Amino acid sequence: MLAEEFGYRVLPGAALDTPGVEEILRRRERPLLLGFALLAAEAVLLVVAAVTWGPGSAAVVALAIVLVVTAAPVLLWRRARRLERAVVTTYGWQVWPCATESVRVIASEGRREGGRRWGRQNRVVLLRPDGQAQCAFLPPGEGTRPDGEVWFAGDTRFGGMLAMPGGLPFRYVVRARPGGARGTPEEDRAARAAGLMPRSRRPRG
Repeated sequence: MLAEEFGYRVLPGAALDTPGVEEILRRRERPLLLGFALLAAEAVLLVVAAVTWGPGSAAVVALAIVLVVTAAPVLLWRRARRLERAVVTTYGWQVWPCATESVRVIASEGRREGGRRWGRQNRVVLLRPDGQAQCAFLPPGEGTRPDGEVWFAGDTRFGGMLAMPGGLPFRYVVRARPGGARGTPEEDRAARAAGLMPRSRRPRG
């Protein structure tokens, strides 16, 4: 683990063990129950419509479209929640020194230049022992601005969970472009278990 190589503190146990983390994860997962209940009801209506008016009827086609439109966000939400839980189950918190910087990004509002609108967005930069940047992510929560230290659970090559000191609030973060550094077999296995390592990337060993 890179944090250990740098001599940074790594807290014992999994990040999931931090008080409040499990409660927040469950709160975020609750909408899935409603989403799957809605999908089940739509599926029943689809079957009833197919039996009543035939599989090629306009009602069946319309219900099928509604089912697909409903399923897409539900499945995306489910995937996001599973990734969050996998990360905090696989990794413990690593205590990283950090800096906060403001970067220019494409935005819906802001100054127009070169045919695009630009705005500013904060990034939290995880720092190496020599003060150079290791990677950068969005802040752990809305309006948060870590002051010199941040908690991270994951693999800096790909992403993970970024939190304010203490573990709350936290945010699932990923790098826009995965780092090219090779990891140890143990690091690669953990990254795969947490769903962080891209499927196209082959682990070592």
